[in-house]
Amino acid sequence: LVEQNINVVCSTISLFKEIHRKNRTDFKNYFEIFLDVSIGELKRRDQKGIYSKALNGEISNVVGIDLPYDIPENPTLIIDNNILNDLDSKTHKIISSIIIRK
Repeated sequence: LVEQNINVVCSTISLFKEIHRKNRTDFKNYFEIFLDVSIGELKRRDQKGIYSKALNGEISNVVGIDLPYDIPENPTLIIDNNILNDLDSKTHKIISSIIIRK
C-alpha cells in the first residue's frame, strides 16, 4: 500500500523498543502516535476486569502488571489520553500533524 502512495493507519500494541525501531526502519514516512495513559487510569477504565484479575493472580501476561513494556523513545506525536475529553481536538491534532508532515 505504501508503494502505491496510500496512507496506512495501523493500531498496534508495540511493547518493545526493538519493534518501535524496526517500524521506523521498515516503513517510509512512519508516523508513530503514542497515546499516553497512566497505569492507574487504565486500571480505573478496566471494564473487562483484566487488571483486577491480574492483580489477584487469576491471569498473567497483562501489560503493566506482570508483562513489561517500553514507552516509545521518540514518538512523532504524544496524545495525553488520561482524561477522556475533547476527542475532536485530539483527532484534529493527529490529522493536522500528519498533513504537516506530508
